[in-house]
Amino acid sequence: MMRVTQDEEASVAERTDLDDKAGEQAPLRRPRWEELPLVPDSQARSAWGVFGDDDELGGVNLVSADCAVQAAALVRTGRSFRLDLPLEYPSPPIFTREPFRHEVFDIAGTSFLDDRIDNLFPQSSTQWDALSHGYLRDAGFYNGFSRDQVFAGKLGIHNIAERGVVTRGVLADVARHRADAGNPVNPEAGDVITPEELQATLDGHGVRLQSGDVLCVRTGWMQWYLGLDEAGREKVSEKSRTFEGFALPGLGPGPEIAELMWDSGVAMLAADTPMVEPWPTAARPDGSPAQPAEMLHMLMLVLLGIPLGEFFDFEALADDCARDGRYDFLFTSAPLRLHGGIGSPPNVLAVK
Repeated sequence: MMRVTQDEEASVAERTDLDDKAGEQAPLRRPRWEELPLVPDSQARSAWGVFGDDDELGGVNLVSADCAVQAAALVRTGRSFRLDLPLEYPSPPIFTREPFRHEVFDIAGTSFLDDRIDNLFPQSSTQWDALSHGYLRDAGFYNGFSRDQVFAGKLGIHNIAERGVVTRGVLADVARHRADAGNPVNPEAGDVITPEELQATLDGHGVRLQSGDVLCVRTGWMQWYLGLDEAGREKVSEKSRTFEGFALPGLGPGPEIAELMWDSGVAMLAADTPMVEPWPTAARPDGSPAQPAEMLHMLMLVLLGIPLGEFFDFEALADDCARDGRYDFLFTSAPLRLHGGIGSPPNVLAVK
């Protein structure tokens, strides 16, 4: 796997001296997507080394104190929205995960209660994928970390949890944008949301991405899923275990979506679906199969270091954004401080 060389780092990613007036270090100047080295035998590019050879944060490095201050200024009404599902949803769990068990019990000899949770899969409900979630077989994990290093705790969710995320969130309501255009997203098909559609949605909202943002993409899948009865949810769960007949809308794949995310300075990317990317796996625009390095999980987590969020619930937030025409907001997230965790509930709020 190719890294940004020292010469390239010095020319396009160097930090300036301390600003005497502000007393703070200036933001990192990163190479543009087209300046990143190509992954061998692929159209994808790698950001390994951009934030340092030992970096474990990736895009979260872009979430600065200034991002928090500027995002706080977006709060005008104080309306807040939980963006994560109740912990027991999806119900039944999707993919091969299992339900957790919650037990409430008396503390013997006292007048107090206690409880415990067993068999909890941290990625079963709304979640952040840590950078340790995926790897390329011939290259390893983000920034070249090995499997042994990851099992020892490298790239775990604790890296994000220990600093938390307080920044600007931006909602791209693709579902509403496409419905208004007469081309609704089909939640039961592998609809591919292209970079052009995503940008057109943001343009329609009158919002522009900036460095340190968390981009929240609403496809409408969660609205559809939450409208199912128990039998319908069981059918989704069953299909997800074998992938037979299972389909999801989503972003990408391909280098174009990665270029948009990287050059816009997106720190984290969240969607209201189980995978962010479409299923069945989409092909390249020319119809040829996408290579592993071009799949969204590999592009974002492994090559660019951009954490992914899944199963987010944007429904109430999206309605509010449509009412007042404001699609950016204060975004906060405090994942579990689980050392080496592969994922975590996000404990996330949007405040307007």
